[in-house]
Amino acid sequence: MKSLRALAALTVGTMTVGSAFAGTTTAPAQKEVAVVEEEKPAFTGWLSFDLNSHFISYGSDVWGGGTSWGRGVFNPSGEISWASPIKGLSVVAGTWWDVNNNAPSTIGGYLQEVDVWAGLSYGYKDFSVTVLYQAWNYGGETEQILDVALKYANNNFLNPSIVFHNRVDPGAAEGGGGHNGTFFVPNISYNFKIWKFTITPSAALGLCTEDYHGGGGGYAYTALGLNGSVPIPYLPGDWELHGGITYYNTNDVVIPNNVANNFVTGNIGIKLSF
Repeated sequence: MKSLRALAALTVGTMTVGSAFAGTTTAPAQKEVAVVEEEKPAFTGWLSFDLNSHFISYGSDVWGGGTSWGRGVFNPSGEISWASPIKGLSVVAGTWWDVNNNAPSTIGGYLQEVDVWAGLSYGYKDFSVTVLYQAWNYGGETEQILDVALKYANNNFLNPSIVFHNRVDPGAAEGGGGHNGTFFVPNISYNFKIWKFTITPSAALGLCTEDYHGGGGGYAYTALGLNGSVPIPYLPGDWELHGGITYYNTNDVVIPNNVANNFVTGNIGIKLSF
């Protein structure tokens, strides 16, 4: 966890240490011991390199993998966050790429899509709200998105969250029948440990406005996931190995272009946090 971090300053405070001989007739005098607290770094972030069996965008099976895993993709991504002087407020920016040979590229080589995003995130205790503008560049055009995400990160309450995903310019999506609209995606998850492994089952529900994917509105999909991660101890920095599977049930009235309504996707990758 060394790269892109600001040098952390040290704050020295004091605390009172009680007697280690409680109950004895003579107790030593109390004394003050310096406590060293490390400030959180101004910059944090992550890089991830993932192999995915499918490219699923809000229930839409983009490359038509269906029940087959024969149209897999490579998705590098990353994000950086700056902690502003306002407590709890951060500025975030990131990118996600889609690399495969499933179709001729309008960008070059096997690079099919480059997404970028930027926005603000505010956290208070276990609550957070994030607002992101996203530009998805593919097919020679740019699809524009405004996302608002609310999250309560408390494992005792299944880490509930909801994303309001607003397409404000369809770009190349319009060529496939997609139009401006909104997706509502509530999600729950739970983390538990088995030795050094973190296991995370999750469930998400997708609801959208009419004509978002070129079909009707309402129930779009259900996604049930089982994912896991484990630290990689032999690499410099804070690396993890992660992977999992997700089952999708999609509604062909709302998402008419999927080649299958029920399918399973897989993922494996490595991630560096800093």
